[in-house]
Amino acid sequence: MSSTERTEEQVVRELSDEERALLKRVLEIERAKLHVKEYDATDDLLAAVKEIIP
Repeated sequence: MSSTERTEEQVVRELSDEERALLKRVLEIERAKLHVKEYDATDDLLAAVKEIIP
C-alpha cells in the first residue's frame, strides 16, 4: 500500500458526526434490503440523507 492510500478504517475515522450518522443509516437500510428481495430503498435512502443534509 502506498502512502496515499487510506484504509476504510482511516476514512471512517475522518468522517464528521453527521457523516457517520448518515453512513450508519445507509448501512442499516442496505442490511434491511438483504432480507427483503423486492425492497426498493430509494425513498428510505433519500429520507436518511434529508435528515442529515436539509
